[in-house]
This record gives sequence, C-alpha cells and structure tokens, in this order.
Amino acid sequence: MPLWIEMNRTDPPWNLAAEEYFLSTRDETIFMLWRNSRSVIIGKNQDLEAEVDTDRAASLGIPVVRRMTGGGAVFHDLGNVNFTYMFTFDGKHEMSFEPFAKLLINVLADLGVTAELSGRNDILVKGKKISGCAHACLGNRAIYHGTLLFSADVSQMEGLLRFSEEKYRGRGIRSVSSRVTNLNELLPDMDVERFIEELRVRLSEGCTPYVINADDVAAIDKLCYEKYRNPRL
Repeated sequence: MPLWIEMNRTDPPWNLAAEEYFLSTRDETIFMLWRNSRSVIIGKNQDLEAEVDTDRAASLGIPVVRRMTGGGAVFHDLGNVNFTYMFTFDGKHEMSFEPFAKLLINVLADLGVTAELSGRNDILVKGKKISGCAHACLGNRAIYHGTLLFSADVSQMEGLLRFSEEKYRGRGIRSVSSRVTNLNELLPDMDVERFIEELRVRLSEGCTPYVINADDVAAIDKLCYEKYRNPRL
C-alpha cells in the first residue's frame, strides 16, 4: 500500500534531503505534499552563477538549493505547494509519470480548475503554467516532483533568476522563462492552507500515513548538512 508521508517543515535544504532519503531507503510508492520558505531551487546540472543572481539572493536572505532532479531554476515560497511521487520500477517497461500528472489534473478539475498536461513536465491552465515537474532515478527507484503555484510571489522570479542569453554559454542546463499564473486567481474563495487540505484528502486516499521518526530526522539532518546546504556541490 502506498505511503503518505506528512511533511511539516518549510526548510528548503531539509525538505530536499528528505526526498532523497526516502527515495533511497524505502521500497513503497510514496506521496508527499510540502512547502518551502523563500528559496531558489536549481536543477542538478545547472550552472549556479548563470542561473541565479546569487548576490541578490544573499542580500535578501534567500537560500539557493540544488535538487537531485534536472530541469530549470524555480523560486519557492509558502504560496507554492510542492508534491512528490516516488515508486519502484522493474526496468522492463518505459517509465511514465503521466498517470500521476493526470491524477493532479483530475484533482484540480474536482476543485473547478480545468488544466492540461503540456509535454512531460508542465501543467497549464488557459495556456499559462501553474506547475513544472522534474524527475530522476536512483537504482530501481524513481522520483517525480513538482510545483503547484497557488499564491506565489511570481515577481521574485524575475529579480532572482537570470534569463539573459549571455549567461548561457557554459555547459549548465538553462532555464526557460515561461508565462505563469497562480491558482488563487481561479480559486478566489480558497487560501493556500485549504488548498493543501483539499489536495491531501484526495491524494492520500488509500495510502498508509507515515510519521517521520527520530531515526529519519537524524539521517535527513546528516544528508542535509553534507549535501543540500551547499548549492555548489
């Protein structure tokens, strides 16, 4: 039976370390919802200086964290809801994350929002991006995670993320500036806490709740300090 792991922290490096920890130590299918405080999250292969105005981030006290998956740089805050889906695969069939993306789309439809999958990584509403996703494999385990913009401060993206053509002459994967929108514009009577609860009720159906214990915390703390608090690794 799938696990539903309660994630109650908003510390960006810790949350990303928790993802890697559970991916590498559990065999079950896992679902998570979580939020980060203000931060910039970059892809595993990105050129940090080309993607992020690190001086501005430092002056604002906004940490930059490198995740274990690919893709572009994104800005997180408490108006941004993150989801994680992990599973084991047998290597005999092509992995497909589309069923989980469609599950999210169906949940949004239940709430009155018509969304569609664009390519493998984006979910759009009326042509505007409300979710970007990324994935990675670790042995026979796969992770698919992404964002749901609910009431994020989208203006911060332009001030922290670099989009100049001159910045992408290195080997890092460049980000793509996309037109985005917040779901609260479509759900004006709902706040982010209620939105999270609506997602939790629907996504956790049929799952076994898992509460992070002291051993988990110790292992995640170790991984966090060894890896995730340094975006240059």
